[in-house]
Amino acid sequence: MFSFNFGKIRDYIMKFIKPSLYLGGFDYFLNLWREADTKDRGILILMFTPMFFCLAGLIFSIIYFVLFVLPSYLFTFIGWALLTALFGAGGKYFYAHVTHRETPGRSMPEFIDVEVVVGETKSDDEEKSQRKTTRKKINADTEAE
Repeated sequence: MFSFNFGKIRDYIMKFIKPSLYLGGFDYFLNLWREADTKDRGILILMFTPMFFCLAGLIFSIIYFVLFVLPSYLFTFIGWALLTALFGAGGKYFYAHVTHRETPGRSMPEFIDVEVVVGETKSDDEEKSQRKTTRKKINADTEAE
C-alpha cells in the first residue's frame, strides 16, 4: 500500500542542518546516540535539550525570514516602484491638462528606416537611393491614413 521511508527524510533534513552540526556539537551527540543504550540515551536527551531548543529556534528563524521578512521587503520594493510610476504618469497627465501643453517625452518617429539585405550586397549609391524611396513610401502611407 503506502510505505514511508523515514531514513530518506532524515537524510534530506540533515543536508540542511549539516553546517550547524559542526558548530553546535550535534555530530558528537549523534555519535554518542549510536553507541548508547536506553539509560544513556535518556541522559543524552536530558543534557542536550537546550541545544535542541536552540537548533529548533535557528530553523524556525530561517523559516520565518524566508516566509515573512523576505517577501515583505520584496513587496515593499515593488509597491514603491509601482507608486512612483503611477504618480509620475499622473503628474505628467495633470501637467498637460492644466497647462494645455504636452510634456516632452518619448514619441514615435515619423518614419521607420528598415534595411533588408537578401543575397548579394548593393553599392553605397544604390543603398542611399533605396533608403530614400523607402522613406518616401512609408511617409506617403502614413499621410494617407
